[in-house]
Amino acid sequence: MAQKDYFELLNQPRAFAVDLSSLEAAKKTLLTRLHPDRFVNASALEKRIAQQMSGQVNEAYRTLSDALLRAQYLCKLAGLDVNDHRPMPADFLMRQMQWHEALEVSQASKDESTKEALCAEVMKERARLIEKIGEAFDQEHDEKKAYEATRELMFITKLLAQIQH
Repeated sequence: MAQKDYFELLNQPRAFAVDLSSLEAAKKTLLTRLHPDRFVNASALEKRIAQQMSGQVNEAYRTLSDALLRAQYLCKLAGLDVNDHRPMPADFLMRQMQWHEALEVSQASKDESTKEALCAEVMKERARLIEKIGEAFDQEHDEKKAYEATRELMFITKLLAQIQH
């Protein structure tokens, strides 16, 4: 039996834009059906399958409810490896270096206002990339463009985590 992709599993259209309430409802419905109490009198095999399916449902929900994970997953479905070690555009790398330098300066000087301003700027860039990915996947059907933006979002997400800690 072929494993369903996460969109099929949670009965969602395969698109970057997701309805989080529909996603949540689908997860709850499936997990209710797979709850261990429903398998008290089942065979060991049926219990194990239900447990594995519950894990898949949770992983599908975690992936599809997070913009970066969802973008990475859509790239994977399209046969594009976001962890491929291809060079990033020079202007993007320069911007990354500037942001990292600004973070180092704000940390060294313990200047919270500079750090907050940097965080706001990077969050704005993150939102722009998420919008770009959505347009590339859902309107333009340009998987290559979505892939490139997803790779940039991976860097931005990592930088944002460094800023926020």
